[in-house]
Amino acid sequence: MQPLWKVRSGDFAGWRAGDILYDANGSNVGYFNMDVACSNNGRYIGEIYRDDWIGKRLGVAHPAGGSRVGYVGVAVAGYANRVGMAVGEWEDPDF
Repeated sequence: MQPLWKVRSGDFAGWRAGDILYDANGSNVGYFNMDVACSNNGRYIGEIYRDDWIGKRLGVAHPAGGSRVGYVGVAVAGYANRVGMAVGEWEDPDF
């Protein structure tokens, strides 16, 4: 599982396991279509930025994905927060 941090705040966001997205508590909150993250109901919630960061690009339209049945959560141990990045046109993801 690949740990992920929120691009603006630097808060630990959760994990990417293949095409499944888990939040910091280990709950399945969505899935990936390539590097674009969608909620389990298909709504755009963010995308990968530089391998282990996730954020939401402002002003970019993404088509809605399809709905998916959520996966069971996983047992996890969190990671420390990092210092966020001042990246123009990006904000923290919606989860």
